Amino acid sequence: MTDTIAEEQWEYFKTDDFVKDLKEFVDNVDKFVKEHPLLERFFKGKKNYIKELAQKAADLKNDPSTPLGSKDLLPKTIKVTLRQQVIYCDDSSSMKRDGRWDSQKRLVDRIAKITTRILPEGQGVALRFINQDVDNNSNLTLAEIRNILEPMSYMPGGNTEIGTYLRSKILEPLVYSKLESKSLERPLLISVITDGMPEGEKSSEFVDAILECGNKLEGAKYPRESVKFMVGQIGTGKAAAKFLETIRNDTKIAESVYCTSDQLDAKFEEFHKNEGDLDRWLVETLYWPIKDSEDKEDHESDGDDKDD
Repeated sequence: MTDTIAEEQWEYFKTDDFVKDLKEFVDNVDKFVKEHPLLERFFKGKKNYIKELAQKAADLKNDPSTPLGSKDLLPKTIKVTLRQQVIYCDDSSSMKRDGRWDSQKRLVDRIAKITTRILPEGQGVALRFINQDVDNNSNLTLAEIRNILEPMSYMPGGNTEIGTYLRSKILEPLVYSKLESKSLERPLLISVITDGMPEGEKSSEFVDAILECGNKLEGAKYPRESVKFMVGQIGTGKAAAKFLETIRNDTKIAESVYCTSDQLDAKFEEFHKNEGDLDRWLVETLYWPIKDSEDKEDHESDGDDKDD
């Protein structure tokens, strides 16, 4: 998943100088945000937020234990981190099969770890499950995520009402309730992990919820790109593969949703002995859904330049 965007963005980060001159690096991250209209909308005037994130990003560059601070990944790590991460997990009874539940736990732990590395103090990740309710704080720390996951198990007899609870547990409290007051603080990236297809609701409920989200955002004068979705399969179930294929081919939500081609637990297992490769794969996977909105921003900026 390499592209020229990361190379261009890296110019903001002055690979040889930014650790020597932290102020310059902070200024460059601030410039990076201002160059992208969606980020500028949400982070304009939040200098302390950007400064703290930039300071942590500079530290990340010097961390040899992970490639997240490398030339090709740091711009992507920053863009992923600037999004409010929401991890939406399947806890239906089918998750008991083939170690899927434990695989999902490990995957969520790692996502939380890499997406909180450079977050400012007080910021964090939201965690939701289809059938069970957990701490609804949208800024959970990695330690809090682990405390939730440790004792949890799948829900015996639990269905996969994935669209119904996407709306009630995530979109309504984290997005819709903030639109009228214009208090949406960060753009969102909602990672949906499932091992099956919708059950206990109409088959179009998930797509309908995503369409509704885009329409409500536009109605409140927010870009549709303010909320993006990544949908990934865990396990080898044919029903999940069919569900993802349906989502992948639905042109009505194509600009809002990215479906992974990888089976998430299998890919995690492939990389788990090499944490560097694991971090690289995960941040690339999380970056891919927001790449399209970035390309759109760049294209629109180019068009504006031509009109002048």
